[in-house]
Amino acid sequence: MTQAAALTARERSLRVFVAVSFGFAAWRVLLALAYLAFGPPLPGDLPLTEAFFLLSKAFLGGLFWPISLAIEGWRNPLGWIFYPW
Repeated sequence: MTQAAALTARERSLRVFVAVSFGFAAWRVLLALAYLAFGPPLPGDLPLTEAFFLLSKAFLGGLFWPISLAIEGWRNPLGWIFYPW
């Protein structure tokens, strides 16, 4: 019996959840980087602070996607997936 076949349903579902979480986080961070590189200039006096805020919100919103989706995603699901566009 191989190790993959010996995984229980709980272990398999945890691995899928972690993979989906990191996938969402990577997707949202890449979109935030694209927004910072090609989007409109950041408003305000502190553009570095705004950039850090966008990147941290993208990463944490993707990493903790069930909570983020429940708070923000129910109003605008496409806006949540394609953050910050």
